[in-house]
This record gives sequence, structure tokens and C-alpha cells, in this order.
Amino acid sequence: MCFVGLGNPGEKYKNTRHNAGFICLDYIHNHFNFSDFKSFKSDMNYSRGNILENTIYLLKPMSYMNNSGIPLKRFCDYNGITFKDIIVIYDDIDTEIGSIRIRKKGSDGGHNGMGSIIESFKTQDIKRIRIGIGPKKDDIELSNYVLSNFSKQELVKFDNALEKIPDIVMSILKKGIDDAISRFN
Repeated sequence: MCFVGLGNPGEKYKNTRHNAGFICLDYIHNHFNFSDFKSFKSDMNYSRGNILENTIYLLKPMSYMNNSGIPLKRFCDYNGITFKDIIVIYDDIDTEIGSIRIRKKGSDGGHNGMGSIIESFKTQDIKRIRIGIGPKKDDIELSNYVLSNFSKQELVKFDNALEKIPDIVMSILKKGIDDAISRFN
């Protein structure tokens, strides 16, 4: 099983809304005491650990958001992992900050990182956990909004969602994605 966090590499983007996936992956990494992240083919960082006797990979594509599918597909092909064993965690502008939406499949919803993954795997049947970063104010361009940091008030709401992530992971591993959907959506 792989949990894939979407984001952009580098200090410049570290705490931006668009890096919600990376932030969630770091939270999982620390909560479950995973191994240090290592590099794979220079455009994928990965960590490996065990939860409930399951080997779990945490993956961070380092190719920038819009090309996330390319290194993810390469890593999965190399390790014999299919799309059925992938859960992508990423920011969602259409979901309110602090809210989480879990889905078994669907379109990219306008998210370029998810679009790249769907294109690379040639299927929309990819499980995902969308972390709310919206709504965007009308007077701010989308790119400026997603690449900006959370305000203090927003960070409190985001942290509340973040604290649910380990329970969501456990729910998925114990009972499957349907259980997580019914409990956390």
C-alpha cells in the first residue's frame, strides 16, 4: 500500500496550501515512526514502514505538482505496485479548510497533480483523500492563493484535519476505504 502526498519541493513551498499532501505525509511519517525519506531516481522521495503488519510506502513526487504522475508511475512499476494500492493525498480548493473528503475514484476535479496521476495510470479508479484548503476569496488569483501560506486562523482548522489523518490511515488498513468514507467524510 502506498500513500502519496502531492506538493512542490523546496523551502519556498514548504508551508503553502498546495503542499497539504506533503504536510499530511510528514504527519503520517512522524506519527507512525517511518524510516527516513530516501530518493528514488532523483524525482521521488519515499519512506517505508509497517502499520498493522502491512508494509506501507509514503511517496512524495519531487517533479513539481503538475508532473506528479510520471515519477509515481515509474516508482510503482519498479516495485510491482498497481493503482489499486495507491491512495493520493492532496489539497482541494473546493473543500472548506479543515474538511476532508475521501473518494474511491473520480476525475481530477481541476487538480493538475491528480490529473497527471490519472493520465500516467490511465484510470480514474485511484483512491484519494482530499484536504480542504478553500474557499478562495474572489479577489485572489488561484495560483497566488494555493501557493500562499495559511493564515493563523486557517492553520488551526487545517491542524484539526491533520490530526484525523492517522485515524483515517488505520481505518483504511483495518476495514478498507469504504469504512473511512463512512466515518470521516
